[in-house]
Amino acid sequence: MAAIRTAFAAHADAARAPAMQAYMKSALPFFGIGTPLRRQLVARAVAGHPAPDASALAATMRALHDEASHREEWYAAIEVARIGPQHRAWFGPSLLPVYERLITGTAWWDCCDSISGDPLPALLLSDPQAIKPALRRWAAGDDLWLRRAAILVQRRLPPAAFDRELFDTAVLPTLQDARFNGEFFIRKAIGWALRERSYAAPGEVQAFCQRHAASLSPLTVREALKAVRRGRALTSPIAPANQTLCQPRSRGRSST
Repeated sequence: MAAIRTAFAAHADAARAPAMQAYMKSALPFFGIGTPLRRQLVARAVAGHPAPDASALAATMRALHDEASHREEWYAAIEVARIGPQHRAWFGPSLLPVYERLITGTAWWDCCDSISGDPLPALLLSDPQAIKPALRRWAAGDDLWLRRAAILVQRRLPPAAFDRELFDTAVLPTLQDARFNGEFFIRKAIGWALRERSYAAPGEVQAFCQRHAASLSPLTVREALKAVRRGRALTSPIAPANQTLCQPRSRGRSST
């Protein structure tokens, strides 16, 4: 932790920090460090001071979050278990409560989407029996950001690993819950998750949108069918439901 904080302070950019803080609407200030450099600094700190066991790694992640003075420390808390090979042996389901704490504690899309985009899918692939019950609990719970994470967790999985039942379990409780189904970050998340699925299964996504048309917002449907409609414009006649209309694009995109 000291190595990370020292490195961040040494590479702070006061000219960039205010704009980064304003963009994220963050109460915490930024050091002003861009993502590539930040990850390099975290990787060096991990290589020089790896956690000796899973318990120490979890404690470090919690402390980086709980004691953060700048938002980049939150990002380091998310990344420290997955940067470099040093913590590979300690990365597992025991860290899931820590990621849950980071999602609820940061309570914003940048951290939620980072966690649902890398560590959560890795945990889901490595130990689905341990992770799926937690995702189902999140999807039916009271926290908006845990629901968003449960909806988005499969967006970067290989198509063959996609679990449709798990996806429905993540999405349908939210569609039926008036507390959440009108929230922008939920409506956008459902659309984003469906759009990512549409690259491999356009017919499945179209059918989902038709089946739940009464519950899906126009924003969600627009996002969900964006790639399908683009493919339809380029493909005549329309490909059958089991044929991919659009080739998968890079999964490095960000979407609020």
